[in-house]
Amino acid sequence: AGRDGLESEALLFFTWADVTKLKGFAEVEGNAQQTEIMLKKLDQMGEFGDLRTCRRKYLLNYFSEEFDGDCGKCDNCTTAVETFDGTTIAQKALSAVTRTGQRFGITYLIDVLRGSSTVRDEHKNLKTYGIGSDVSKNDWFDHFKDLIARGYLAQSDGKYPTLMLTDSSSDVLAGRVTVQLAVPRKREDRVTKLTSADTTYEQPLFEELRRLRSVIARGENLPPYIVFSDATLIEMATWLPLDDADMRRIMGVGDLKMQKYGRDFLAEVRKYCTRLGLTSRAGLKQSSRARKRRVRGPDSRSTFEISLDLFREGRSIEDIARIRDLTTNTIQGHLALFIPAGKVKLEELCSQDKVEPIRDAVFKHGTAALGPIKTELGEEFTYGEIRAVIASMQ
Repeated sequence: AGRDGLESEALLFFTWADVTKLKGFAEVEGNAQQTEIMLKKLDQMGEFGDLRTCRRKYLLNYFSEEFDGDCGKCDNCTTAVETFDGTTIAQKALSAVTRTGQRFGITYLIDVLRGSSTVRDEHKNLKTYGIGSDVSKNDWFDHFKDLIARGYLAQSDGKYPTLMLTDSSSDVLAGRVTVQLAVPRKREDRVTKLTSADTTYEQPLFEELRRLRSVIARGENLPPYIVFSDATLIEMATWLPLDDADMRRIMGVGDLKMQKYGRDFLAEVRKYCTRLGLTSRAGLKQSSRARKRRVRGPDSRSTFEISLDLFREGRSIEDIARIRDLTTNTIQGHLALFIPAGKVKLEELCSQDKVEPIRDAVFKHGTAALGPIKTELGEEFTYGEIRAVIASMQ
């Protein structure tokens, strides 16, 4: 199928999170022009993935070919898009763009509309602050993308795109036109949770480990699962082993496989953790035999709750780390989890004079990787402080 003209079926896997992640790899060092080209291509891929109109027409237009009408074959042409009167939604969105000076991206504008405590103080006094709290973040994201596609908003190019008004915006704000918006898509929870471990695995690392496994398997002419199973790779991406002792605690890593493959996979995990400023969680993992022997006592607290209780007893982060034989970064990460629920205050983990610089760096670089944020802020700021501020922004 394809160039031979035969009919075929194609399946598209797409999320905007993929686009955001790939933008982190799109920068060509020392070549701003090539970087701009790569980012533009990623934006176009994102537009295609989120398209609500004929996909064939979009592809042909990309190659400067004209196509009248719709193809009648793609998912958008064969599925009716349900719409609703979204004039009020559109007015709120455009007003937020206007009142914040047309200098911010979708994520920040959603925070303004939903009344998030993490937005800048001057934006908390705007009339649009909190007026969209009845709409979920995901739905607001879809509405903004729809408004861009319909020409009521424009989005700048680059790694950190901002939204701007268009010639059509004034008619919407003045109430001279009715705006029909697509009903937001239903989403499934795509986060794979390992509830018994009270954590989630690092999906990007899992994919990198799978690629490494494929290379090794091809070199030895073996099926990939003979090297390590997916379950073993998920454990690696969950517990982040950084030395031989950590790796031997991973399910499916025996002496023979440790000797043959262990160091290659350790190197991949170390590289990933260094890039994102992560520490090993292997100290939180029990062996499968220990889990089978363990009898659940009256203390059923998670490891995070144990750290919280010690903190509430007045112990310092350094004391808790020493008592629990963990790093201070790990303890700060535990406590940061309780900031959104109000059980820990941001100022308990990060001094007030550091909050605003961290927020600015987060707005600039996003949260896909903490390394660029840490590099910009310098040695005076810790990864724990960065995680605490990010938690307060959720």
